[in-house]
Amino acid sequence: MKKFLVLIMVLVLAVSMFAACGGSSEPAPAETDEVINVVYASYGNSSMPPQLGVQDAIKYINENSNLNIDYKGDAVLGGEADTMQQVMDGTIQIACLSLSQASLYTTVLDCAQLPFLIGDYDVERAAFNSDEWIALCDEAGEAMGVKILPMCLENGIRHFANNVRPINTLADLKGLKLRIAPTQILQTVMETLGASPMVVNYNEVYSALQNNVVDGEEINITSVYALKHYEQLKYISKIGMYPYPEFTCVNLDFWNSLPEETQNVIIEGFDLGEENCFTKYLADLESTAEQTCLDAGLEINTIEGDARQEFVDKAMPLWDDIKAQSEGVAAFVDKVVELNSK
Repeated sequence: MKKFLVLIMVLVLAVSMFAACGGSSEPAPAETDEVINVVYASYGNSSMPPQLGVQDAIKYINENSNLNIDYKGDAVLGGEADTMQQVMDGTIQIACLSLSQASLYTTVLDCAQLPFLIGDYDVERAAFNSDEWIALCDEAGEAMGVKILPMCLENGIRHFANNVRPINTLADLKGLKLRIAPTQILQTVMETLGASPMVVNYNEVYSALQNNVVDGEEINITSVYALKHYEQLKYISKIGMYPYPEFTCVNLDFWNSLPEETQNVIIEGFDLGEENCFTKYLADLESTAEQTCLDAGLEINTIEGDARQEFVDKAMPLWDDIKAQSEGVAAFVDKVVELNSK
């Protein structure tokens, strides 16, 4: 009996030693607390509302996950085209994405810049967190090789600004050379409204205004302030034509390599960044920007009522053209119309 017990103990000890020496065919689980260094690149101004929101998001993620995200703002890693290419190549993991940049790869997100579809921040946030928008982001992201997070970080609703005359009616816009962001939909919009659109690089608009290359721009007041365009402009005409959000995109292979728990922390972080962008930074900066423009002598008017409806009616046929692109696009546009009616 004693020999039998000794034999059993020897066998148990042998099995334990075999397992300890890695005899199992299953690989050992990865260390979940291993720090993963990540780069977030932005072409944007680090003091603007979207990038302040991004920095809040990164702080939250770094504190609540094993990611160590290094924020690289102010285009230190290149312009938006450069950083987007790096994310798609996997050279860096995360970057900010504008709709104008996304349009170079896919037109599925262009519907968010339909004129007069989204002119309210509450509607914007609800629209960009809707199932319909998430589906479009997934479709666009698949085409680009990135994961597009639906949470938006807003620069400000776009208006008209120029140094020729105030815009009060549709007729006032006719013939004005206005700088636009480089997308086909904005080219079509401005031509439809009677302006002469011109594509000028974002960091060259000041000199273009100064040298009369353009008469004005479609722009958000925060950018007029941040880039000191108020030194070259005379009039701002508020109309709420469309939003100018930034989104966060993650290299798709890197995103898929992360455990669900870490993905959720990233989403939570950018939820917080979105909330702070809209409720803390954007409202304060828009107020400061508008007052600075007034102090600089600019005239600011609001296009509203029947005068605004004239612009809307002129642009409405574009909605049908965009909706015809796909069922998903049509569903998103219809969703925003529903949100506007509430």
